[in-house]
Amino acid sequence: MRFFRSGAPRASASDTAASASGADAAFLPPGDGRGAGVRPGTGPTSPSGAPGPQGESASVHGAWADDVLAHRFSRVDRTHPLLAELAAWARIRLLRDAEAAARLGQSPPPAGGMPGTTGAGATAASPSATRPSRPPAPLPETPSLAALLARRPALTTPPEVVQRLSAVVGSEDATPDDVAEIILHDTYLTAAVLRIANSPLHAPLVPVESVQRAVMLLGMRQILSLVAAASLMRLMSPRDVAARRTFWRHAACSATAASALAVACGGDPARAFVAGMLHDIGHLLLMGNLPDIAAQVSRRALDAGVPILTAERELLGYDHCDIGRRLLDHWRLGDAVAEAAGLHHGPDSAGWSDITVHVHLGDFMAVALGHHMPGDELLRPPALGALERLPLTPAAFSSLVGHVLADTEAMEQALFGDGAS
Repeated sequence: MRFFRSGAPRASASDTAASASGADAAFLPPGDGRGAGVRPGTGPTSPSGAPGPQGESASVHGAWADDVLAHRFSRVDRTHPLLAELAAWARIRLLRDAEAAARLGQSPPPAGGMPGTTGAGATAASPSATRPSRPPAPLPETPSLAALLARRPALTTPPEVVQRLSAVVGSEDATPDDVAEIILHDTYLTAAVLRIANSPLHAPLVPVESVQRAVMLLGMRQILSLVAAASLMRLMSPRDVAARRTFWRHAACSATAASALAVACGGDPARAFVAGMLHDIGHLLLMGNLPDIAAQVSRRALDAGVPILTAERELLGYDHCDIGRRLLDHWRLGDAVAEAAGLHHGPDSAGWSDITVHVHLGDFMAVALGHHMPGDELLRPPALGALERLPLTPAAFSSLVGHVLADTEAMEQALFGDGAS
């Protein structure tokens, strides 16, 4: 499921030479690469070939990872074969992060938080420790949904380049030169495309020095995915760098997972990726235009132990799914993209398009793997019938999850580098 490889599966991670550094080596399949049947709490303490904790440290890290998993998965059935594989990968990622924190002389955060994923260091009280509280009335200063969108903040103007590329890529007579001409008008995107083309993801024998050649190397649909990912970062307010990066990681992991699921199901991975990148655009609008209210929503979700969607409805009278669907309808990026934004937290997948199912499950996988928004780390059960629409064995799903993790990290590194914000 390698990112920007036209959906072609790459070698299994278990066949990849292990190394202590690099995305592929960091994520080997549960069971030390010999099988996909290891369940959380019984798997290895570290990926094969990577340095792991020893003795007492291993025990402490394992206990912490199990506590975090118990909290995060408390509302879902971990005995489901696919969810058991997902939880096993989440445990490996937790152990890796615990080892990284230990090398820096730090302790893992309490259950409910993860290094580098909440953006604000937020932790959640366990469900058993939360006390029921009366839902607050909507805040009097909160604008209605119509008024919020009528303010014409920056986000109500869609990324023009995404719109233009969507139209060009969707046409039957589009050429790489047509795509390159659009990108060349944007210096930021030109640099991003060339960085990706010359990154270890592709390792070209000859440096790629033109956008036209990059388009031919990556493919027009994959270029559209890259532009959507890079453009989203520019829509974010720079006032909170950590929250901005946290949002991007969740969107990118969701999109990468949705794209991989589309490949596995014979769908359109490029459209699934764009829908995945934009599915939480309502969150972004709230963060950028009503930051104080967005902070209150996160606190309400944490304090009351309720899903962030519930906290939004209590405090705003509407939620980020409502905002996202209205906004993307306005952007005219296609009904499937707007539907995915509006329905990705729905309880029943009956009548959903394949793209909405893949975005819904991509969002679920991202949260399960630790890429979540502050206050939204508790998994909700997958929509009724969603998992049943995946033609995947547990072993195949486990391989897919490993590629999603590695590709998300590789994309972040290629686009932004280690010190990027």
